[in-house]
Amino acid sequence: MKNYIKNRFSLFVVVIVIVFLVACSNENADEEQNEAENNNNTDVQTIHMAKLESDPNGMMEEARQRFNEEHDDIQVEFVEMSNDASQMHDQTVTQLSAGSEKLDIVNMDVVWTAEFAEAGWIEPLDDLFTEEMQSEFIERQVDAMTYEGHVWAVPWFNDLHPLWYRKDLLEKYNLEVPETYEEAVEVAQTIQEEEGIQGFSMHWGRAEQLIVSFTEFLHANNGDFFDEDGNVTINSPEAVEALQFMVNMIEEYEVVSPSAIGNSTPEDARIPFTQGQVLFHPNWGYVYSENQADDSPVKDQTWVASNFAFEGGQKANAVGGWNFAISKNASDKETAWEVIKWFTSFDNQKEMLLGGGQVGTRVKLYEDPEVLEANPQLEEYLDVFEHASVRPSHPQYSKLSDIAQSYIHQALSGDITPEEALNELATELEELE
Repeated sequence: MKNYIKNRFSLFVVVIVIVFLVACSNENADEEQNEAENNNNTDVQTIHMAKLESDPNGMMEEARQRFNEEHDDIQVEFVEMSNDASQMHDQTVTQLSAGSEKLDIVNMDVVWTAEFAEAGWIEPLDDLFTEEMQSEFIERQVDAMTYEGHVWAVPWFNDLHPLWYRKDLLEKYNLEVPETYEEAVEVAQTIQEEEGIQGFSMHWGRAEQLIVSFTEFLHANNGDFFDEDGNVTINSPEAVEALQFMVNMIEEYEVVSPSAIGNSTPEDARIPFTQGQVLFHPNWGYVYSENQADDSPVKDQTWVASNFAFEGGQKANAVGGWNFAISKNASDKETAWEVIKWFTSFDNQKEMLLGGGQVGTRVKLYEDPEVLEANPQLEEYLDVFEHASVRPSHPQYSKLSDIAQSYIHQALSGDITPEEALNELATELEELE
């Protein structure tokens, strides 16, 4: 019996020793594999690229995966940012001002150029984004990326803020698209009464979208925030008249609902238009795909044109869109540039657009038969671009916008007159360094 127990114990010890040796062997093998993988990845450069949270049909993520598959020595990682432009601005500024090395490529709104350039947060691209290359992109988009004689970013997502309208209703009443705001109000009043819908749907809440809309009215009446020498002109008679007309659209003409002053996002104003409750709707380019959805009540009933002018003025469509810049703190600026070139290439922009992603910025996209067959509204954009309107370029644009939103919104709310609002705004802008 004792021998049996002794033998059993000896066998148990042998088994334990074998298990221990196998475990050590596996652990060493894992360490060797990890070390080998690390050695293999020493030449791989990771580029951190800011990206809007919104990614229509996942086309940006698909592009990232294609890039990473095509490149052994470069890998792109996205830094997710808010869809809200103001929040994204603050997120970006926080990282750039802190000197973060985890943001190599900045995804920049068109109105941030002067601020970011003045702060020294981004690199000038004059030697990389040559004039020959610039000529392949939409001119107004490149202009928006130019400040103090230097170009600071490459346009990648083109957006414009034109007029969307119910073509079926204009045809029903044998009406053309109006040329002026004065005419548009008359048309809106007529169709409102006949159809029981709203004339205009506007995003006039206190947010950046209010500055987008106000800039269009301002430029349509030959007004502006500043003159060519930088002098404040926001309280000119033309500017006051433009803001007064906006107020009248709510209070006197009754073609804009008072609820518009609570619409702080494009979606707030877009939804009633897509639901068939509105005749005219200025908004960004994404409206087309929303209206063409299979379950849309207005599928095949809406189209696009330039926003109206005032009598003696000019049509104006605010320029939007996003652009890729290289951070001053980028870990490898040359590699970051290679990533930007790939993402803004014609081939990638076309593939993203055909897949239902964002609209690109290369001129040839708007002449490509395959693209136009899938996106017929883009052919109309070539005319709409002729009336592109840029919000003011200023090193403190974020502060300028916030101040302007306050006074313009007070006027629309009836708290102060348009003249009082713009006089107060002019005073504050003159003190803005």
